[in-house]
Amino acid sequence: MTTPPASDPSRGIVGDRQLVGVQTFDIARLTAHAVPILPETFIAVSGLGPKDDSNGSGKTSFLIAVSLLLADPQWRLEANGGRHASGILFRPDAAGVDQAHHASPVTHGYIVGVFAHPTDPATSSLTVWVRIATTAPYLQANWTEGLHLADAPTDHERSIQADALWRELGTRQILSARAMAEKLYGTAPRCLTYLDTALRPPVPSLLSQQLTEMEPHDIGRSLIALSGMTHLLEEEEDLRGQALEHQINLDKAQTEHAQALLAEDHVMSGVHAREAARLALQRGHEAWRRYLAASFRDAHDSDQRIAAAMEEERQAAATVADLVQDAEDHVTSFGSAADLATQESEARQTWSDAQEHARELSSRMTELTTQQALLHSQRTTLLPQAQGWDGSDCATAAARLERRQRDHAKAELQRLDAEDIATRARTHLHNVERGRSGKAGHAIDLLSEHRIPAHGLLDQLNVDEAARPAWEPRLAPWQDAIVVEPEHEEKARRLLHAALPGAQIISSDEGQERLPEGMHSTLNVARFLGTLQERLIPSADGAAVHDQALALTVTGGFTTPLAGREARLRQARDDLIAAEQGIAEAAEAVTVAAAALTLATTQHAAAEAAEELTRLRTRENDLQTQIDELTGRVNKAAHDEQKLQQTWKEAVARHASHEQLLANAKLKLEAVSKALKERHRTLAALERQRSQVAAAQWQLQWDGTLEDAVRLLDPASDQARSPRPATLHRQAQDELRKAYEYYGLDGTPGADVGEDLRAGEETMRAFSDTDPTVLPTLTFTDVAAPLDNRLAGHRDQDEVAAMRITRDQHAREQAIAELTTGVATCVRNLETLQDMIEKHLDGLFAQISAAFNDLDLRGDGHGAKLEHISVRPQGAGDWQWQVIPRWKRSRSGGYVSYRENANSAQVKVHAILLVLAALLADSQTQGRVLILDELGNSLGEVNRKDMLAALRDVARDQHLTILGTCQDSVLADAADVCGELLWFVHASAADIINQPTNIWAFDSNGDRTQLTEDWITAGRAHV
Repeated sequence: MTTPPASDPSRGIVGDRQLVGVQTFDIARLTAHAVPILPETFIAVSGLGPKDDSNGSGKTSFLIAVSLLLADPQWRLEANGGRHASGILFRPDAAGVDQAHHASPVTHGYIVGVFAHPTDPATSSLTVWVRIATTAPYLQANWTEGLHLADAPTDHERSIQADALWRELGTRQILSARAMAEKLYGTAPRCLTYLDTALRPPVPSLLSQQLTEMEPHDIGRSLIALSGMTHLLEEEEDLRGQALEHQINLDKAQTEHAQALLAEDHVMSGVHAREAARLALQRGHEAWRRYLAASFRDAHDSDQRIAAAMEEERQAAATVADLVQDAEDHVTSFGSAADLATQESEARQTWSDAQEHARELSSRMTELTTQQALLHSQRTTLLPQAQGWDGSDCATAAARLERRQRDHAKAELQRLDAEDIATRARTHLHNVERGRSGKAGHAIDLLSEHRIPAHGLLDQLNVDEAARPAWEPRLAPWQDAIVVEPEHEEKARRLLHAALPGAQIISSDEGQERLPEGMHSTLNVARFLGTLQERLIPSADGAAVHDQALALTVTGGFTTPLAGREARLRQARDDLIAAEQGIAEAAEAVTVAAAALTLATTQHAAAEAAEELTRLRTRENDLQTQIDELTGRVNKAAHDEQKLQQTWKEAVARHASHEQLLANAKLKLEAVSKALKERHRTLAALERQRSQVAAAQWQLQWDGTLEDAVRLLDPASDQARSPRPATLHRQAQDELRKAYEYYGLDGTPGADVGEDLRAGEETMRAFSDTDPTVLPTLTFTDVAAPLDNRLAGHRDQDEVAAMRITRDQHAREQAIAELTTGVATCVRNLETLQDMIEKHLDGLFAQISAAFNDLDLRGDGHGAKLEHISVRPQGAGDWQWQVIPRWKRSRSGGYVSYRENANSAQVKVHAILLVLAALLADSQTQGRVLILDELGNSLGEVNRKDMLAALRDVARDQHLTILGTCQDSVLADAADVCGELLWFVHASAADIINQPTNIWAFDSNGDRTQLTEDWITAGRAHV
């Protein structure tokens, strides 16, 4: 059995082949004798029942069988799976069999049909088998090229033979009830019937001669089906379904896009708020930086002015000092008074030096505190990265990460190897299922391409369990051997000589011979097996076989059966199960390795952060040690300054209490001393003012040069001058407040904002109260740090969320645009197809109308026509073609509708004429079958003869086959025009089954007659 060549999909596998024979098994009371069918003719079906008329003869059962074989659409096989068909199987009660026969109902039966092209029946023949059962699956079909038929001598033997023939067809191309019609016969119905049977629900049909009960759109659909054009409506319905699905998908995408935008707007509002907070903080940092620059610039300018003034005062003080010196020289003459003055001056200078030393220590303290704050900020950044550190050093963590990477790569390779093993196991199982495993399968495929049937030896050979030890070593060297018929051996050898060197070809026996004990096969290889048995003798321990002539020993010990399709399938399935289990285990290993790799990566990053934190902690400790040491020195310097001040005061007191004798001498000294003191006071005030300006401290805060500060503060072209420090200080405060507000902190008491941000808010309020002219002890960086840390923690997440939302929105918009384009394209394609179908069907109905009128006039009618309207579907509804048949009842009368009250016989005549007109309009009717039950009832004699003649002519002209059951009153007229007569006989109610069917016919196609001659005559006693 081989696969037939590809045919027109609209005509299915059977294609244009015609039904030439039918055989049934366990179908009603019908026998298993073959019934020839003469194509392209009208076939009259009648018979003789127990009451001496055609009732009960089995003719309808035969027509039911033919309609099932040809998948008549009214069976609705695609919907019910052929459930109703099981009612045709032989049942004693339904057949009226006497209980004395003890007949049992059957559980399954078969309907077989042979199809062939009229021009070349011998090479184009094809056999279709339909299996009907009482349990699911209720109906299945299979097929093969050539003849595959039951031809045993007796009816009983043919019924038994049928099961074996069905099994030989295999399961590779078996068809379900749903797929049977389209696969075998194509999209157009191969068979249309009216059957008076209770096995399936009745459906009004043109063939049922119930025209008046049909709606106009039902008539239109029936005519389209009869003309083989249903596939056009189905194609339109599919395309319309696609257009509706595209529109639904577009609406759904637009709705989902709108919903997603709402959710994304909520997310993006938070992202935008945090970004606004970041920008506000950035502006605040910039304003603070400019504030420090402006403060340093102003302090530097003031320091320079004060320094110049101090230089002038020093020069003036030097002049006055000379005068004082003169006065002092005069006072020196008074002895001890001069000593007291000297002591007072020395004490004052010592006190001034102590003050300068204390200021230098304070400046150094500020510098160390700033460095400590910077280290604290770096440590705060690193702390989240060190979370989850397991204590390993960086080298250990890096080595572990490298091991995890190698483990993950190894697991991936093992998973790929497992998938490769499963693929090979799946391919091997597929080849074993097709009987194409190993080198033998390759040889079978090569020969099959040249239509040479071949079989794998071990695939078709079964060995009993007891015979395995002796036979499996004999068969082991022949695992790739194939078996061919003797007449194909030479050709097979030539083909495989070049294509497959080393191929083993076994020629089967000419006749059927008994195989050695324990061996079973459908192949005739008794000679080959017998020779193996003679030459290869089992060893004494039964573990091997030995060929004395070749000095060859083949060992046994196979753990699983070596031969037989089922044994090889079990082993292949077990191998596939094991391979798929290997895939699952390898995939699990990859998952575990990936998790370990992720953990190792995280721990390595944590180890690096932990080492950096350790270094920072050491530096902080060093700074803290310096700060602690400097704190003691600052306190000591302040204490020394106080003591020296007290010493100076005591010296002043001693000098003031000098003897009154010096009063006159000091009058002049006092005058110049007063002037000198004034200079000194001015100079001291300038020194204090310069100390308050603190230009050096401002430069430390600014951490740059004067030129850097000037460049930063260079006013823009539209500004008259750069902002003042106080303004910049307020700007920094305002931006910090905005940043907290953007982040969602409005200062509400008791709000759950976290300890860090709550502390940040309190620090911000303290920062707002600071004097912008005073050297700051609380910097903007210190105040903004909590919010900076929060925003830094959100930065990556916000960037990812914004990128994802932007990407998703773009993807959705692009998808909506593509769906919109797809909807427009589908609508255009649908309109184009509908226009084409409408134009085509308009022409079709015009042809049917013309044929309808012609048939009516040829039957002595007065004219007929069709009126049709196309109602295009809206949405998912059906496309309705409303067709109204009309005909004249008199020569001068008008056309009346089919639903007008009229002669019922006339309605039936026109119903049949309408069917014939539809068939005449179809250009692809070859091979189609029309079945009419109870043909001609209630027709007048003239109408009956005309109708029968019309059936004959249409069958001949359109190359279709018409089977019509004829009651006794119709048979005589039918015999005059029919090309074949089928006569069914159930002579007595006491008979379990019918007698063999009688056939009268003549077929001028001798090749077709010879094709099925042996099969048709098998089991018929009179032949």
